[in-house]
Amino acid sequence: MVKFCINSTKLSIKGWGQVNDPKETAFEVTIAKDKLAAYISVPQFTATVAREEIYRALEAAGVVYGLKHEVIESFSASPQEDPVLIAEGLPPQPGKDEFVELLFVNVAEPGEKPAAEKIDFRETSTIVSVEAGAVLAVKHPARPGTAGKGVTGEDIPPPAPKLVELRAGKGVEVREEGTQAVALVNGRPWAKETAAACTVNVEPLLIHKDDVSIKSGNIRFKGDVKILGDVREAMEVWASGSVEIMGMVTRASVSSGGKLIVHRGVTNSRLKAGRHFPGARKIAFLLQDLRANLELLDNALAQIKERKDFELRDADFSRVVIALLDTRFKEIRSLVKNTVRQIASLRNQNLPEEIVRLAKSLPCLTGLHPLTVNSFNELLVNVSNAMEILRQEEAGRADVRIHSAIMSNIQSSGNVHVLSQGCIGTVINAGGNVVIKGSFKGGEIFCEGNAEIQELGSNLGAPPVVRVGPRSAIKAGKAFPGAIIQVGQRRLVLSQQMGSFKARLNKEGELDII
Repeated sequence: MVKFCINSTKLSIKGWGQVNDPKETAFEVTIAKDKLAAYISVPQFTATVAREEIYRALEAAGVVYGLKHEVIESFSASPQEDPVLIAEGLPPQPGKDEFVELLFVNVAEPGEKPAAEKIDFRETSTIVSVEAGAVLAVKHPARPGTAGKGVTGEDIPPPAPKLVELRAGKGVEVREEGTQAVALVNGRPWAKETAAACTVNVEPLLIHKDDVSIKSGNIRFKGDVKILGDVREAMEVWASGSVEIMGMVTRASVSSGGKLIVHRGVTNSRLKAGRHFPGARKIAFLLQDLRANLELLDNALAQIKERKDFELRDADFSRVVIALLDTRFKEIRSLVKNTVRQIASLRNQNLPEEIVRLAKSLPCLTGLHPLTVNSFNELLVNVSNAMEILRQEEAGRADVRIHSAIMSNIQSSGNVHVLSQGCIGTVINAGGNVVIKGSFKGGEIFCEGNAEIQELGSNLGAPPVVRVGPRSAIKAGKAFPGAIIQVGQRRLVLSQQMGSFKARLNKEGELDII
């Protein structure tokens, strides 16, 4: 006869000890709350216990899985008053929680140097920025766990994986059924994480509250930048968007994809706004005509190949192309030479790599480089790539607005405005107009729009040069002798001091001073 009572997870079982032994033996079987372990003990000293009684006691308590038979054997021979682990279940294996992986951590910035190179202590900024369209975060799915087994024989379910929601903050969109966060704007990405959600944001404006110096490191940012201090010697600022500097720029370099504003002076520095460069429009016109003629030439070569029913080798190909250039496509050589000449005239400019590659491939049609099937096909590709980059740059015109400039180089895809004290020894290249309040002494202005200068030149130092396109005009409030003005190809060196005047080409292409 077996008697037992249940008190929480502890069961007291009374049974018989050895066979024919009238003395009653009590067992205490304790089952852990998680049902992964069972313990047995005897509350009073007992010499020995029959194994069958132990098994019956465990069965009566419901312990049927994970029995430790060697422990039962030992306990039978030497019962213990202290609990002994008699059965052990199989723990459930937890799965994997949902989690969000942030992809913008440790993103390399523009101009970042490999670790193996010499360390540049100006490149110490840790600012991370991304471009629109970049995938910022990915949510990885949960993975279910496997069930365990209790000592009572029942399955123990694994804990449910934790779920996390990927949310879109400012400048971000969640796509792919809530598993990807994508940047909608250029800027600095950041995330706010809680136990149940991860919200990803992109801040399009970076505000730098101090000077840009060796302490801060160079600033490179895909977005807009506002600097509340100065940009100091040997430092660089690069931004894909606009840049506004509240202080001065001294012996430094600042480049922006959008407008560039410097509220105080610029000294011995280089400023560049926009990706457009002076002369790009003329190159674009030349390439438009050149590509149209090259496509016709390519079609003619395809027709020849079909008619002759053989593959043109390089030697045959060169002779055939030269013959076509001498007869049906005489205009191509002229367009090539004009394009090469125009690009060469801009050799001091910071030209896009696509334009540089084009300049290297064009001479195959002039006899200066070998003309092969590969070099001709490469030229066709380079013409298309150059036209695409010129189209993009034309759409990204940006203005420069500064207080004054000394011994600096300013390049703008749009207009340049000098708002106060003018310029000394400064070179200005602009895709639009140039307007200077104050004097322009020494240096050079080249713009595709109009140039308007309050005072041009001086009685001392090198004379300034102002050049504009053939459809543009130069306007000056006052000019000193020696100043050089050029409209289109017409140039004039002023021989005497002049008051307010305007220079432009008349209908006959002559330079008029009004």
